[in-house]
Amino acid sequence: MYLMNEIVTQYGYLASGERFQRLHYHFRLGATTIGIIVDSVCLAIWKLLSPIYLPSPKKEDWIKIANDFNEIWNFPNCVGAIDGKHISIICPPGAGSEYYNYKGYHSIVLQAVVNAHAKFVVIDVGDYGRSSDSGIFKESLFAYPLLPNLMRPFPRRQLTNEKRIYNYRLSRARRILECAFGIMVKRFNVLENKMLVGPEKATKITRAICVLHNLIMTREVNLTEIYNEIENHHNQIEIRNEANIVHHNRSSIAAIEQRNKFMDFFNSENGSVPWQDRYLV
Repeated sequence: MYLMNEIVTQYGYLASGERFQRLHYHFRLGATTIGIIVDSVCLAIWKLLSPIYLPSPKKEDWIKIANDFNEIWNFPNCVGAIDGKHISIICPPGAGSEYYNYKGYHSIVLQAVVNAHAKFVVIDVGDYGRSSDSGIFKESLFAYPLLPNLMRPFPRRQLTNEKRIYNYRLSRARRILECAFGIMVKRFNVLENKMLVGPEKATKITRAICVLHNLIMTREVNLTEIYNEIENHHNQIEIRNEANIVHHNRSSIAAIEQRNKFMDFFNSENGSVPWQDRYLV
């Protein structure tokens, strides 16, 4: 019975995002006890379920991801869409501005790679909110600037039609990541508001949510509806304006050449898709 109470309490917290003090009235447990339950269950979820629903990818996994991106989103040789999300938290005692981000609140950062089906492949959670995407990935397993193995859009200044088509095709493929974040936040309302916990507990909670997201996506989600929703909103795709972004290191010649190869392919007879000219914005 106690185990069932733990599970119900955990679900109530993740689904509602209610304060521990308010959940106390629903479950007749002390706020401190609820906090302990949330912490322990999140650890258990990560330990027991992450090897099943968020395992370290193997070579064959990367190949399948690339094939899926090519088949579904018409982007070849892509092993994942990558981006970050700020998870709002309370200001940690003595942290100063370490967790204060450019959006005006304290946060930790979830950096994620997703596959073509909106499931997380790799996550990195817990960095300071004030860190930029580029800085975080420089310190983690992935690098964020334009690299031979990491594509970015062309800056908006002086765009040719060929570059616009490349930007559209890239943004179309990476939109599945925005979709994954949106589904996760809608399902776990604790992410919609400020987590009234410190960075360490927020990291545990976020990791558990990512695992549960993958579990639900594997078992329940109608992927056809997701694909249709994305296809019906091409005109809402936003391409990041990189004109004013300054990187510490200039993009290498190899990275620029690789991006140009994609651009040429997307504008070729073999690589183009029938509808891409409609989105030259």
